Amino acid sequence: MKIMVKLTAVLMAALMVFDACLLPSVAAAGEEEAVEVPEDVAGISEELGRQYSICPETIQAVCWVESRFDPEAENDGCTGIMQVSGKWHKDRMERLGVEDLKDTEGCMRVAVDYLAELVEDGEDLEAALMRYHGESRIRERLSEGELSEYVDKVLAVSAMLEQRNGK
Repeated sequence: MKIMVKLTAVLMAALMVFDACLLPSVAAAGEEEAVEVPEDVAGISEELGRQYSICPETIQAVCWVESRFDPEAENDGCTGIMQVSGKWHKDRMERLGVEDLKDTEGCMRVAVDYLAELVEDGEDLEAALMRYHGESRIRERLSEGELSEYVDKVLAVSAMLEQRNGK
């Protein structure tokens, strides 16, 4: 319990020092209210969190960091609220019955299924998030105690949302 409290405090402190360009509304305001989770995203993340044993706030944090909750987001071949590559996840989409990555629920289902698979394959959450983001040198970086900027952002937003939700 002490470790979790300490980790939450460290993550909250890290959130406050993020470059305003990286998390503009959170860093500039310094308030947790700046990340407003849409109702549909909250409901979907709760359902998927139960189904895949992933913290709903972590799912929400990935949505925020990847797209600021924009289901229409597109970047470098990735689409939707959790920036899924249709090229690399075609089989997964077919298996899950997802045809449109701009559909919030469908994109989240594909992304969380992939993240859960990474965790099931022996990755801890930090390594799974790094692989989800397509980063390299994961094992080396983790062995050196180094997390990526992406993972730092996701974990900080997740911790803030968990605290807001009384967890």
